Amino acid sequence: MRGQKSVLDYLQLRILSCYSEALLLKQGKMPKPRMAIVYPTYVCNHSCLGCDYIRLNKTKHSLSERQFMKVINQLIDIGVQGIEFCGGGEPTLHASLPKVLDKLIKHNITFGFLTNGTNLNQKLQEQLVKKGSYCRVSLESATEKIFNFYKRPINKKAGFENVLKNIKNLVSLRNSCLPQTKLQISIKYTVDNNNFSDVTKAVKFAEELKVDSIQFKLARNVDSELKDSRLVKKLKKEVAQMKHDYPDLRIMANFEKSQLKDKCWLAPLQLVVDPYGDVYICCYYHHRIKNHCLGNMLKQDLKTIWHSKKTQKKLAEIDINDCNKYDCRFHYYNELMRKVVIDDIGQLNFI
Repeated sequence: MRGQKSVLDYLQLRILSCYSEALLLKQGKMPKPRMAIVYPTYVCNHSCLGCDYIRLNKTKHSLSERQFMKVINQLIDIGVQGIEFCGGGEPTLHASLPKVLDKLIKHNITFGFLTNGTNLNQKLQEQLVKKGSYCRVSLESATEKIFNFYKRPINKKAGFENVLKNIKNLVSLRNSCLPQTKLQISIKYTVDNNNFSDVTKAVKFAEELKVDSIQFKLARNVDSELKDSRLVKKLKKEVAQMKHDYPDLRIMANFEKSQLKDKCWLAPLQLVVDPYGDVYICCYYHHRIKNHCLGNMLKQDLKTIWHSKKTQKKLAEIDINDCNKYDCRFHYYNELMRKVVIDDIGQLNFI
């Protein structure tokens, strides 16, 4: 998979596959959500610097197995095609996750992980290789020193060496199952003042681990945000050189601040469910919980929530200023699809 054309070459264009849904949104109608992001738990075995969920993680709340299955059943029923498990807390710590994945595999629904990599056990690795789309490991470092300082693991099992072992095992298992599996394995690296010194080392490290990609993103809306323009410029130059030095490794880095120019009208292409069963407009809900919550899947049916007047009202009231606190991929998606669907620049009625 390394050095070959893959999904990573089409990330910016995948939104075009939602053309039909975008047409419905243009007409003021709600499409079924293409994707769901599920936070099974607020329990985490790391306490990362600058984590947006530290306050929520203190609750240590999780969906029960019955509740977890209820959420998944409703997502299947409404027509979701892909589910990302992340957090919040660390999703792989939820004991019922393997049972949930077996159900998704049975229903031919693909899934992805955004994980800290500490609990990628054999069962989860096998399920990922069988039906997983991607596994992004939030490493945020290339050395144990920076890892311990930034991630602050609570025990040895949550430590650097165990994460590396799990990544290596997953890569080995995935490679042994090619070409049947489509699993992409990536390292996620959020850059701030605490770990920018490890960025170039991280690229070399990713190459040694033989993962498919490493993805850099600047931390936003935190005290440790990297705001020194000279330093950011230096990082850009270093990463550009790394792309040249390691052509088989996909190095994805965007250090520019993205801006949403108009209201986010594509938000209904996905939904987010937290460990309480609450449904949110998007994953950047934690600083606007009241305004972003659409309802609760454990108390109401998701279809009722999704097609309610309350949801339409919440979507109409999205505050662009709140959206622009973070670098969200929907900033780009909204602009591209506005040109394609509303301005009809793409003239997609023709082949």
